[in-house]
Amino acid sequence: MKKLGTIWIVGILLIVLVACGGTTVTPDLPPEILYGEDVCDQCNMIISDERFAAGLVVELAPGKFEHRIFDDIGDLLAYEKAHGEEFTIAAYYVHDYNSKEWIDGKSAYYIQSEELFTPMGFGLAAAAQRLEAEALAEEWNGSVLSFAELHERTMAGQDVTEHVHQQN
Repeated sequence: MKKLGTIWIVGILLIVLVACGGTTVTPDLPPEILYGEDVCDQCNMIISDERFAAGLVVELAPGKFEHRIFDDIGDLLAYEKAHGEEFTIAAYYVHDYNSKEWIDGKSAYYIQSEELFTPMGFGLAAAAQRLEAEALAEEWNGSVLSFAELHERTMAGQDVTEHVHQQN
């Protein structure tokens, strides 16, 4: 009987540990995206090209963070414009176009070009370094924007969000 009681206690403890063992979301960790499986929080399309994938860390309540993931930098901005009053944005993440590494979205340099074909047609890519962004902008006949410039234009309804599709 003592052995059966011990087995029950160990089983209950294991269930509790598994239930509590989920990934903790913090502003200093970019989202994990399963390419070809996960869907964009704005348009519900499968995220497949990490060069253009982006993410937000949103704070829903003090100390409670969640990730939002996107297939296109423009979708991230459209999502923020549509839903930004529902939460506080704790961090922005984008991929460096060449290295495909996550970088801080606020310190990234953005290339905007009509010649750049992105998953949802926003024509935006990001680079960690300004010289890299300038080289890509020259290659694609585009322009380089800071996060502040891109964000301001988007929130004002200029350029990027003019061709935003609405989430169903």
